[in-house]
Amino acid sequence: MQQADTQKWAQMPLTRLNAVRTIIVLLIAIGYASTMSPLDDQYEVLRHLGYDPSWFGLQILFCLSGYLAVRSLTRHGSSIRYLMSRILRNGPLLAAFTLATVTVIYPIFCRTDAPLAEEVVKLTRYFFLTVLCIDPGARLPGLLDDAKYMCLIQGAIWTFRWGALAHISMALGWRLGILKSKHILLILAVLGTVFYGVAGYFAAKNGFEAVFPAFAGLRLTYAFLAGAALYGWQDKLPSTATGKSAVLMMLLSLALVQYFVLPWTPGIEITGTLLWTYLAIVIIQTPMRVTAWMNNWPNIVLGLYLANWPTSQLLILMYPELHGWPLIGCCIAITTLIAIATHAAISGHINRWAATALRREVAI
Repeated sequence: MQQADTQKWAQMPLTRLNAVRTIIVLLIAIGYASTMSPLDDQYEVLRHLGYDPSWFGLQILFCLSGYLAVRSLTRHGSSIRYLMSRILRNGPLLAAFTLATVTVIYPIFCRTDAPLAEEVVKLTRYFFLTVLCIDPGARLPGLLDDAKYMCLIQGAIWTFRWGALAHISMALGWRLGILKSKHILLILAVLGTVFYGVAGYFAAKNGFEAVFPAFAGLRLTYAFLAGAALYGWQDKLPSTATGKSAVLMMLLSLALVQYFVLPWTPGIEITGTLLWTYLAIVIIQTPMRVTAWMNNWPNIVLGLYLANWPTSQLLILMYPELHGWPLIGCCIAITTLIAIATHAAISGHINRWAATALRREVAI
């Protein structure tokens, strides 16, 4: 990578990052809530190009995560600091929500006749498997056993396992000097995307997607690598509004042609993900009057992501007839309030402390 360019981009303030990620997570939450009730359709609202917004949203988040991972490592060059910053920003809030699940939600809504000692062992095991990202989003028998999504009170956080593996791999690769090369990043991104495309095609055609749980991880892995490569090759991307618009139109046209004209392939999903990710990066990087309202939002992204699934499940449990847009509206309103409260009480303080500590270490 060109050192001067990458350092310039690494120091650029990302004043619209929180807004963009918040909107993405809200779209994921809307998609999830729209299908959780047994009275709702199997497809999420805002479905386009044949895919639910939650699938696009998750891949966009992982693309941005890979992009920001290389940016963070470029800024301070330390794999240890990089991993510590991720743990400090995500770990406490994940632990708080999981603790609330096992100490508040489970005792109130559980249906079990098991002895107390057995329940304590089960909940303790669930807590550590979730917080350590060994098995996040696992089933919790005795809670929501009759729910459409089968006990998944924290169902959205299954992605944390793949996120942890991606960040550890990135830190290790940077430490070894392998992932400092933008050419290596591009090769890995291309190979990962092609592998997912081919595997996804044959898996879908033969009904293997549900058989292999790791297949979902491939979707997120290629996205993370694609985002990392995008950061590495920023010097080759358009810098003018005309050039950026041309790239967006090219990706949009490619996605539409694949969807409406050509036979189905995972290329539709891949192109759609790249389209929305590049649009997100353009919004984040390009100061515009039309996006001024997105400046300096609080970082409530993780709180939204952690709260939206339990909120929807509990609303359906307490109000079985609630579905559709009333359910979506209630879920989004309550989730946003929870996210703001947890940001003020926990994550806001931790994020400020982590940012201050990192700046101090970089200065030293």
